[in-house]
Amino acid sequence: MCPRNVDPRVAIDMDPITPHAFDNVYFKNLQKGKGLFTSDQVLFTDSRSKAAVNAFASSNKIFRANFVAAMTKLGRVGVKNSHNGNIRTDCSVI
Repeated sequence: MCPRNVDPRVAIDMDPITPHAFDNVYFKNLQKGKGLFTSDQVLFTDSRSKAAVNAFASSNKIFRANFVAAMTKLGRVGVKNSHNGNIRTDCSVI
């Protein structure tokens, strides 16, 4: 359920080391056990994703190339609108 009356000015840096840079430090933080969320930290401890974390942490170039590929794929996902989908004004109601 989405919280109500959230102050949109409140924000938490996902990467407190380089919060305003688009880089691979987020993945380096996971290697150090400093993931912000447990679900993020599991990316490093789970054998299925650990190699990707290590690759992204070792090379900003590899991270960026994979990010571009992922965003390109995401851009191909069909976006639903009010004509072919459902736009919620209240997350708790379908």
